[in-house]
Amino acid sequence: MSGVGVIRRCASAEEAALVCALLNDAGIPASLENWYHAMIDWGALQALGGVGVLVPASRLAEAREVIIAYAESADERLRGDFPDLETAPLRPKRSRQFVLIVYYTGLLLVPFILLFMLIEVVTEVQAISAGGPFRWELVGAHLADARWGYLVGYTGFVAVYFLVPFLFFVSLSRRFLARRAEMKDAP
Repeated sequence: MSGVGVIRRCASAEEAALVCALLNDAGIPASLENWYHAMIDWGALQALGGVGVLVPASRLAEAREVIIAYAESADERLRGDFPDLETAPLRPKRSRQFVLIVYYTGLLLVPFILLFMLIEVVTEVQAISAGGPFRWELVGAHLADARWGYLVGYTGFVAVYFLVPFLFFVSLSRRFLARRAEMKDAP
């Protein structure tokens, strides 16, 4: 049997470093597992199960109690540093949401735009060379003379196709989270 045990698996290196520092401050020797992957090969980190915080097996229960006590006392510690945290209303950052929606929708649109454009050009070239073999040299010429109105139309269609359901699910999640917060605040 090993002399160490994993007290917690963290999704990020930062979280693991905080937990490790908390345990070290409490006098429990702790170290990090998969730290190399967290720093250098972070793409494989989630496949490896995150960053494990290792403590001696004999002090697992004590380490668990330290983490639980720290989490339970978070409200008091935060109120000392930020007394108006709960009373100050937070305004939603709609501009950031809009930028993210435009960014991710745009990334989804690029393959569809190119696909529709290529389909249009190939059908035009097939119509021109109906009697003979398909002529690939005409594809480049037609791409240069592409109808950009169709391209904008395809872009709008794909944007609506992805953006409307996305906005619908975002509004549903906001309602759910608001209702959950109301239930949590209710006595």
